[in-house]
Amino acid sequence: MLSSNMQSIQQSNYSDIYHLLYAHDKLSKQDIADELGLSLPTVSTNLQKLINQQLVMKNGQLKSLIGRRATAYSIDPNVGLSIGVELYRTNATIAIINLRNDILALHTVNIPFANDTEYCEVLSQQLLQLIRNKGLSLNQITGAGIGIQGLISNDGTTVLYGKILGGTGMKTSDFSQYLPFPVTFYHDADCVAVAEFAGTPTDGIFLSINEHIGTAIIINGQVLKSTSGRDGTMEHITLNAVDGPVCYCGRRGCIETYCSLSSLLQPNETLASFFSDLHQKKKAVVKRFETYLDYLADAIYNLHMFIDTPLIIAGELTKYLNETIYDALKKRLKERSVFPENEEYLRFGKVGDHSVAIGAAIPAINDLLADI
Repeated sequence: MLSSNMQSIQQSNYSDIYHLLYAHDKLSKQDIADELGLSLPTVSTNLQKLINQQLVMKNGQLKSLIGRRATAYSIDPNVGLSIGVELYRTNATIAIINLRNDILALHTVNIPFANDTEYCEVLSQQLLQLIRNKGLSLNQITGAGIGIQGLISNDGTTVLYGKILGGTGMKTSDFSQYLPFPVTFYHDADCVAVAEFAGTPTDGIFLSINEHIGTAIIINGQVLKSTSGRDGTMEHITLNAVDGPVCYCGRRGCIETYCSLSSLLQPNETLASFFSDLHQKKKAVVKRFETYLDYLADAIYNLHMFIDTPLIIAGELTKYLNETIYDALKKRLKERSVFPENEEYLRFGKVGDHSVAIGAAIPAINDLLADI
């Protein structure tokens, strides 16, 4: 029993030292000892173990105004890497991140999506080629996450419903047969929420506005999950179920049909060209955007009435949102409010580009860190 308790304490010290270093850029032995209340010999012993495991490295010396400068220690962020992939109809983007969620590689390949073996093999080969091109080792890769537009089984192995891309029934084994590390599927909206949370830890509803809309809820730092895989389908709440636009789900008037980029943009129009015209105050574009903001405010307020947490607008649209648009939305939300609001709940996300790929890579990193 005593031996077991001692091993537990030693493991705790090892883990505490690593995670303290993870939370800082550089620390000396004395900094670690002071912060954790450990003796210098204990710190030295555990640091050497971490160095032997290549988790921690000596990283120069700390500045000092008096006496000798202390050796600085920091984690090695590249000892473990993760891959995230976002799948779309005409292309896929691959991201490689390290333990600090720094992006080491970002590469888009123009491969039309297909729910077949050939597609999985070609994309897997592209992924392996990117690893080689960046001079990385397969031993560094802890896993790969694939973000896809669809409902995912709780074990992350199967696309249960993928009507947008036609991915229903696709399995991670379709990819893992070509890859030497584990593969997990994630709902694309969950990926966006995870990417935003990693940068700014905030519980709340994440409204991901891209070509299509996705929603996710994070509570106590964890994405809310359901047994059916429908952990974020609030985009199919209806604003006009009688004679609203037809949604791809088959119903009418879903939030998707009013607030997605598909609903905002006209054929052959891009977000960049739309906002260029908006800034030039072209009347038709201004009117269209005013209508869009009305619908978006309706959607936001409905979701806020459902659960009183911050609501974060995320996704591609955030690249074009500014203080003027923020104020316009706040004004609309205030007009719709039936209860006193003590604090502002609307926020804009910060991860505009490839947030699905980034968010798909983060869970494997989090799992690796949790095991240290």
